[in-house]
Amino acid sequence: MRVAGPARANFRAGRLASYAFGVEAAIGNNPMRYLFARRFSASPERAVTAIFVIKPDVLFGTYVWMEEERDAGECRISTYLPTMRRPIQVVDRLAFDCLPLTDIGYVDLMAWPHPVLQLSGAGEPGTGTRVYRGPARLDALVVRECSVPGTGVVVDRVVEQRGEPIRRWEALELGGQAEDWLPRRVRVSRLDSGHWTDFTRSGPAVPLACEDFDDSPETLREAVENALAGAEARR
Repeated sequence: MRVAGPARANFRAGRLASYAFGVEAAIGNNPMRYLFARRFSASPERAVTAIFVIKPDVLFGTYVWMEEERDAGECRISTYLPTMRRPIQVVDRLAFDCLPLTDIGYVDLMAWPHPVLQLSGAGEPGTGTRVYRGPARLDALVVRECSVPGTGVVVDRVVEQRGEPIRRWEALELGGQAEDWLPRRVRVSRLDSGHWTDFTRSGPAVPLACEDFDDSPETLREAVENALAGAEARR
């Protein structure tokens, strides 16, 4: 069981229990487009998250699937690329690495801190700083998070190993209160090389049917694309 973490889930979208939004980025000269979809459920408190790669065309069909059960301290992550015969499980130290072909980490997209992390300390009172430590087998893994006092929105996360910061996630721009401060633009950085990538939310979160997550990832992706296209047409 995890030590109690922040009450607020990451990438929350107000009262929407099931929702999606588009994300755009550029890696070098290559434009990237992703779809982010999440469903929350209660009793027990759970989150299912799916990230789909839409662009570039060569990576279309790639996805990451996460299932978190907060009270039980469970987290299951799988990833799939079109070159694979079947999805593979992302376990142990790999869960603290990056998604395929990006610098954004799995922990940056989870609803709650990974269940193997234990809350070990906090920074100055009122700063919203939390320090999580991993088990010994993860090479002195430390995750430091800073959140906005009052809202609990995490705006900065640094992953360290063996005392060295290796990766940083920052929310550069948050949505307004009407969007529940859902980040509009985030930056991920490799601290050893200085390389960074900005990811921009391309529009507001749109509601999805909770049942959409019970179908295959491919069917869910189609439902997300249809929901986003419908929302765009109504603007």
